[in-house]
Amino acid sequence: MNQNTIALLRTPPYGSTIAREGLEAVLASAAMEQEIDLLFLGDGIFQLLDHQSPMEIGQKSLRRNLLALPVFGIEQIFVCHKSLRDRTIAPDQVQIPGVEVKAIHQPGALIAAYQCVLSF
Repeated sequence: MNQNTIALLRTPPYGSTIAREGLEAVLASAAMEQEIDLLFLGDGIFQLLDHQSPMEIGQKSLRRNLLALPVFGIEQIFVCHKSLRDRTIAPDQVQIPGVEVKAIHQPGALIAAYQCVLSF
């Protein structure tokens, strides 16, 4: 049975392991040829910003995980337009090479279209 799945990435990139675990779960699912989409919303938007310095707080960058998305067949991600606006982040600040970033205005409607929802 083929289930369509979406992962909600809503936690900031550092300060806990949830963001990293979410991205790793997505990559593992994709490696097992599961179709999975991603929606970044809330503070999860911060995961997409480049030029971070996590080494200064003793953490590894999530950027390498994000850059691996197209390698695992994930060539499109969704971002919540309101989350970008609330954090004064311009859409061009959340680019990932090889991945199309689509800003959505109604995340609830998008999520409702999926049979399985994972939340990180």
